[in-house]
This record gives sequence, C-alpha cells and structure tokens, in this order.
Amino acid sequence: MMWQDKAACKDADSSIFLSGVTSRVEKAKAICATCSVVQDCLEFAIRNEDFEPHVYGGMTGVERKRLAGV
Repeated sequence: MMWQDKAACKDADSSIFLSGVTSRVEKAKAICATCSVVQDCLEFAIRNEDFEPHVYGGMTGVERKRLAGV
C-alpha cells in the first residue's frame, strides 16, 4: 500500500487542493491537519520540486519553496 492510499484527501474534492483561493487553501489545510501521511505528502512535493500554488503536505507552494530553501 502506498502512502497516497492512506491520505485523508483521497476521497475529497481535488479542486480544494488545486486552487490558490484562500478559503479553499484553509479547507485543504484543515484536511491535511487530520492526515496520518501528511509528512510523506510534503516530502513527495518537495522531492519533485512541486512549488505550484496548490496544497501538498499541508503547505502551499510558496510555503514549500521557503521550507526547501529554493
């Protein structure tokens, strides 16, 4: 089983995570806050240099970029 199969967001509306709209970002982050694999998700996004504005691992692209020191 891959970490994605355990993700709290796997059955959620993906548009929540793929938008830079503040209200959607807050909803996405709330789902991430309940997720048991949020760290795996964050590491995946950073490892793949995904700094787009959507939410991965409980962070926006700007936040991930800052964390990665890019």
